[in-house]
Amino acid sequence: MSDPFVGEIQAFPFTFAADGFNSAWLPCFGQLLPIQRYTPLFALIGTYYGGNGTTNFALPNLSGAITNGQGDGPGLQPRVIGEAMGTSTAFLTTAEMPAHTHTLQLGSKAAANATPGPGTGVGIVAIDPSFNGFLAPPGNTTLAVNAVTPNGQSIPHDNMQPTQALIWCICYAGIFPSFNNS
Repeated sequence: MSDPFVGEIQAFPFTFAADGFNSAWLPCFGQLLPIQRYTPLFALIGTYYGGNGTTNFALPNLSGAITNGQGDGPGLQPRVIGEAMGTSTAFLTTAEMPAHTHTLQLGSKAAANATPGPGTGVGIVAIDPSFNGFLAPPGNTTLAVNAVTPNGQSIPHDNMQPTQALIWCICYAGIFPSFNNS
């Protein structure tokens, strides 16, 4: 590998910087760094990713987040450098779940003294007085539409797609890039 530029970001398939293989790279985990120790890097990225700009600045957080370039395009929202977006978990509401029904029948609706439960038509619950709950229900058991309620408690679920584990690192000690406009 040739000498890297300060501010260059590369993906590594292992903890390149943390394992001490090369002291010129830091993982991009959004951590705050002291300006005094990393002055060349601060001169390039400033406080785009956070920090107070007087004693510290932040690296970009590229751990598990969506990486995206700045700018916009036809039909796309404009993105600003340093903008955080995306999430590794998501909430799924009942409105987003596929519509489906369940019917429940405990015993025979035609049994003597059967008590109808909630629902109408084929979706009623019939409690057969001879059914004590400890016997296996018949093989044609169906569930009523309102016999089973939605569940989930709005707890976020993992939304990570199949991925290759990479660590994005930024170079803080290398060749300082030149900005010739010629």
